[in-house]
Amino acid sequence: MRRRLLCSGCSVVGIFLLGGLAACSSNGSKPPTDGGQPDSDSGAACKEMSLDKTYVLIDDMETTDHGPIQQLKGVDAPLSPGYWYNSGASYSDDAGAPSDKSNPPQLSFVFSALSPPTTTLNCKASAHAARQSCELNGLYDTCGVGFEFAQKPDVDAGTPAPSDASGDAGVSEPKVTVPFDISRYKTMTFWGMTTTPDPTMDGSMPVKVQFPDTDTDPRGDVCNGGGGNTSKCYNSYGVTLKFTNTWQQFTVLLDPGKDGVPPAGGIAIDTSWGYQGAKWIPTEVYGVNWQAQRNVAPDAGPPLMTDIWIDDVYFTE
Repeated sequence: MRRRLLCSGCSVVGIFLLGGLAACSSNGSKPPTDGGQPDSDSGAACKEMSLDKTYVLIDDMETTDHGPIQQLKGVDAPLSPGYWYNSGASYSDDAGAPSDKSNPPQLSFVFSALSPPTTTLNCKASAHAARQSCELNGLYDTCGVGFEFAQKPDVDAGTPAPSDASGDAGVSEPKVTVPFDISRYKTMTFWGMTTTPDPTMDGSMPVKVQFPDTDTDPRGDVCNGGGGNTSKCYNSYGVTLKFTNTWQQFTVLLDPGKDGVPPAGGIAIDTSWGYQGAKWIPTEVYGVNWQAQRNVAPDAGPPLMTDIWIDDVYFTE
């Protein structure tokens, strides 16, 4: 269900929990004609209102280049906040050379500047967002961006390296991602858009937001049966949303419902593939990711161009 807010260009998908909130995007924001940074029109001014929920900022993408995410309740020593990451599809070109048509390139994720800035929760200005763009060629290729909640020192990794896997300069202690308890939160809300809507799909692009936990991620040794076969893993609890070329606020209800039937805006696993015995375990969640996917074979048409933008991510209590 959509709820109309107090300015144009703002919508909440899924639930009724944001009553009384002015949470505006950049009014009339739209993608640039050259496929680069999103642009926006001036539009009507956003009107601030008192918030009727407790909003816990996960990250606003303004303090670092890609992490660590904002400090969440419960991420206390020896734990430390996780980082943003990206994913794309690598393939070989006609000459057999590896090719990566991802932007930012894989393993080199950085936040992208917004010019002019957008507005998000209660008219907050935002100058940066997470963005991932890909060219998808193969069947089931995916393009995505996400982050992990918490890490701890990796006691099995040996001597600290000059830099960690997140690309930070200086000597850094090796870390490993651990499951994190998000059971205190009712929803997750964020702003999203795309510059590559599909004209055959009502001018939108489907993006799945999902929450890998110890039942659906191979690190939990459940979906893979404790072995190396991960073919049934990664079917995590989540929901598929429709991104358009204007910024929208999306809200996901962290509730799978009963008997496999989620409430409106709630999360579920895909019943068509993967490990079907997975339970939603909100006390053991690794992180969040957003993915677009190509669902046609390489010879069924041109490459699928995908562009995902995510801004200001919050939990609500």
